[in-house]
Amino acid sequence: MRTALLILSSLVALTVGPVGAQEVELRAEVDREGGTLQVDLTTLLGDGGLRQAIHSGLPIRIEVRGQLWRDGFFDSQEGAEAWRASVIHDPVRRSYEVEVTGAPPRRTTTLSDAERILVEAFSMQLRPTREGRYYYLATVEVETLSLSDLSELRRWLRGDVAPAVGGDAGGGSAVANGVRRLVVRALGLPTLRRRLRTDRFDWGS
Repeated sequence: MRTALLILSSLVALTVGPVGAQEVELRAEVDREGGTLQVDLTTLLGDGGLRQAIHSGLPIRIEVRGQLWRDGFFDSQEGAEAWRASVIHDPVRRSYEVEVTGAPPRRTTTLSDAERILVEAFSMQLRPTREGRYYYLATVEVETLSLSDLSELRRWLRGDVAPAVGGDAGGGSAVANGVRRLVVRALGLPTLRRRLRTDRFDWGS
């Protein structure tokens, strides 16, 4: 395992390089008509490290988790929902593939168009179902090189590491997630995490 990780570290060091300064400003707002959560992803890929990782052929995994909270003497969580997407650069075709959960992959020739696809595709159905005063909490996570999904990495780490990473051996998903996050941090791969909160809003008559 140690040897495999050292090889992987060398490969990533050659392609990714240092993480660039973050230039990402994300905002969470409420659609006043529908009561749904809106997260502006326009600058999501503005981070220099993430862009460099994409152009090095590493996939970017994106997850937005939203929570609806009812405002009161004791705030109560009314529901939760997650939205996921990925962006992969294909240097052979000179294109970007954007995939959103529940929708077919889309290809485009520029990273700015890939960003536009993400912005247009973002959607959450979570909304209040009764009268009250509410707000949303949102967590945006962008991660390079998801060990549990990336088949190329599984080939690099073929052997004892692959079952643990894929969650196929006795460790379970918690161990797999722990291994993935540990390796990502150890290799210094670009990641981004933001916690957002909307203003309070009234729902119902």
